[in-house]
Amino acid sequence: MAYTAFLVGILASALASALPFQPSALQNEISTAEILPGSYFIEFHSEPATRAGEREHAEFFQQAKAAGVGMYTRNTFNRLFNGVAIDLPNTRHLEQLAGLPAVKRTWPMQMRTRSVAIPSSNVSPNLMFAHQHTGVERAHAELGLDGTGIKVGVIDTGVDYMHPDLGGCWKTPGCPFQYGSDFVGNGYDSVATPHPEPGPDPRDTCDGHGTHVTGIIAAKGLKVRGVAPGVTLGAYRIFGCPGNGTGQAADDVILKALEAAHADRMDVINMSFGGGSGWSEDPLSVAAERLVRDGIVMVASTGNDGANGLYSSGSPGLGVGVINVASFENWKITSLSIDLVGSHKNISIVHSSPGNSKFRFIFETPAEVVAPTDSAGSIEGCAPYDTDHTGQILLIKRGNCTFVDKAERAQEAGAIGVMVYNNEPDLMSPTSVSPNVTISLVVIKADDGQAILSELNYGKVTASATNHTMSVDNPAGGQISQFSSWGPDPELRLAPAVGAPGGNIFSTFPLALGSYTSLSGTSMASPYVTGMVALILQARSKNISVEEVRQLILESAHPIPDRNNTELLSPLRQGSGMANIWDSLASQATVEPSQLSLNYTVISNTTSGPSSTKNKKSVAEAPGVAEAPGVSVRTLTLYNRSPSNFLTCTMTHLPASSVSSYAANGSFTAVPRLWPESVGAKVAPDTLPSAFIESLELPIRIAPGMKQNVSVRITAPVGLSAIDRWLYSGYLRFNMLWDDQAGTAQSLHVPYMGFLGDYTQLDVLSPPEEGFPFISMKGSDEALTPDNHITIDSSHRVSAHYRLEHPTRVLKVQLVDDANATQGFLPNGFLEYMGRNYQSARGRFSNSTLNGTLYADPDLTQSHEVKPGAYRIRIDALRPLRNPSDPEGYQIWHSSRFIIDSVSLAKNASASTQDDDEDSNDEVFRP
Repeated sequence: MAYTAFLVGILASALASALPFQPSALQNEISTAEILPGSYFIEFHSEPATRAGEREHAEFFQQAKAAGVGMYTRNTFNRLFNGVAIDLPNTRHLEQLAGLPAVKRTWPMQMRTRSVAIPSSNVSPNLMFAHQHTGVERAHAELGLDGTGIKVGVIDTGVDYMHPDLGGCWKTPGCPFQYGSDFVGNGYDSVATPHPEPGPDPRDTCDGHGTHVTGIIAAKGLKVRGVAPGVTLGAYRIFGCPGNGTGQAADDVILKALEAAHADRMDVINMSFGGGSGWSEDPLSVAAERLVRDGIVMVASTGNDGANGLYSSGSPGLGVGVINVASFENWKITSLSIDLVGSHKNISIVHSSPGNSKFRFIFETPAEVVAPTDSAGSIEGCAPYDTDHTGQILLIKRGNCTFVDKAERAQEAGAIGVMVYNNEPDLMSPTSVSPNVTISLVVIKADDGQAILSELNYGKVTASATNHTMSVDNPAGGQISQFSSWGPDPELRLAPAVGAPGGNIFSTFPLALGSYTSLSGTSMASPYVTGMVALILQARSKNISVEEVRQLILESAHPIPDRNNTELLSPLRQGSGMANIWDSLASQATVEPSQLSLNYTVISNTTSGPSSTKNKKSVAEAPGVAEAPGVSVRTLTLYNRSPSNFLTCTMTHLPASSVSSYAANGSFTAVPRLWPESVGAKVAPDTLPSAFIESLELPIRIAPGMKQNVSVRITAPVGLSAIDRWLYSGYLRFNMLWDDQAGTAQSLHVPYMGFLGDYTQLDVLSPPEEGFPFISMKGSDEALTPDNHITIDSSHRVSAHYRLEHPTRVLKVQLVDDANATQGFLPNGFLEYMGRNYQSARGRFSNSTLNGTLYADPDLTQSHEVKPGAYRIRIDALRPLRNPSDPEGYQIWHSSRFIIDSVSLAKNASASTQDDDEDSNDEVFRP
């Protein structure tokens, strides 16, 4: 059985948001996944919820006991996933389990990180500002919809159900909370305390994320009114309290919660977690897909990894049929104000939520504000201060170190608070959670920081901060949030699906943590769409399919322009656009499919396309390509849902920005390159895609309750160079007009995207001129020179360092001899479903270490010792959409030649017992 090393690695710390290369996004949450060492999913062959599956469970435990495998059973699953979750004290027993007849495959256990909950004392209901722009306000006022009769499951940190805006009750008659459980308890952490001790109910008084999410869906108070305040709720707690350790939840806990929500027959489930570069094949994504097949609408956040560029949308949002939600900025910023008094003038300013929920930025007695330089002469506060600042608030510039660093240096100098002024115009929220920091840190806008500095030139400045709030216009209102993750998925399926307000959202919070706060993240956008789904289900009395709900949400959304040019923003960032529930409810038509992924488009320009004829697929073989190079023809079906009126339809094509992960000089860039490059730039028509309906008399006329197939011909922007690896995109706008007396009209949008060139020939490994791959002695970053003589022992090992610039289905790291014959896989030498590396300091590259032990099989179970001789390390990375069994489908790199003079395994151990745990934890980055 294949041991699938589907490991999603450590994302760069959220604290890096203080570094200058990070955008000024409101990065309130960390959407990462890591691996829980020694813990695994064991998947069986049969489908879940079958008698065959039940037999496999019994057989597995009998066979494992007979084989003498010692293990701890974490959880068993038979509803959405057929298998078990286990802990293995001796991970070498995994090879025995993988070989048992009942076992289909094994998966390492991932851990998901919850959002960093950031409270403030906001009281202005700025969620209402979003409702005005998304049709929610009209749906409430004019249609009387509130989600009554719809069951909504929230899988999160739990909820403070005693909050008055959320009912102040738990499972009593008339209470909105009728379902749910605590799966973990307050003390749970997937690493520090990995075995949950669930509490009696999922009440959260220590985190707040789930309470905030639930308020966006269902709050019904004077300060916060959710999108669907009449729904029946199920709260499924999967995270413990912050401060227990990593703050993560293991996937088996999440899967257990999903199974419980399935058993409770939720109508829609919200998952505001996930992120990183994901695949649709992992257990959570597969479980989400099965829930969709069973008639439950699944909504998930796309992730907050926008700074990491393309392919940063994550699972479980990439599950087939899941509504994967991007974040747009709210139109107002509501904040507890800071009131500043100077000798020249007085000003009041907004600020971010504090960087640590335990220490609120409250100063009822005015405190002096100073802007000192640190011992390095910098105003960025990264070095210790030589001066005493007891009782003062320090004004510090953002950049060059983390917010924790700045807070710790200020605290050491006696400061009672920190205001960090941004180095970009927008406001952003910090994360400064550290047990060493006991003072409050907030971020203010760059202009406000400069205003305070100017006032300090006149004399003393003091600041006070109480419960006074203020709201200001958000200059980025209605635009995509900079933290929102990019698509597509690794197999070139379009992601995200749609967008909703997620930046600067005011909602409920645990009573013990201030009752209300503003948070930002795709975690806030996802429940907004969840509430919209509830309104649709109520309006249709639940007599509607999951797919039609998805179509109504996506197709009635409004795509927005790119702020940097005149084209629409790529659907790889915004999906179908900003969701609008009024338009969804009013729609009398749908289009199938609701999104188009064109895979790749082979173009005929051999100077810009792939140069080798043997590497090209013919037009007939290329998915989605027909008739001519550079052209894709897709069939769409238009449905007239009106029971009594004819529909007349035309189509307009709206090109969107093309994006690439590569700069003009060919180097990889985290910030995608755009085309057109600037506002007002004149561009040749063939550098933009085009589309039109072919082979039909226009306009199209469809009878009531009928449907019509249309063929849409999409031409790639062949005037662009395929060498630049562009992902092009656009929107097909279907202009609908019914012949009723009112002349009802509506526009529906279907986004599409494709790759310019042959996607199957795309390189996965970074080119050597960017510094990777290379080999070195372990612990050194100096590349080995050719024909270097080495000894392999406990302190001398060879590391292969590589960087993935594209996700890959299979990665092999092998030792080969002078004849290029493989001698075996290195530890961490066979990996599947790998995300690409990021550009951040942590996660920029991965490695695998030659420690004297090789493995003859991809399961890494048949070990043997390396023999002295001349060798190279070879890395094989499967190109996109290629067959893993096809040797021609891999990009291959060979290291320089080196000569092993001798091999000495630790403690004279044999290869089969060689302790390579240190090397099995090599830095293999899996975002």
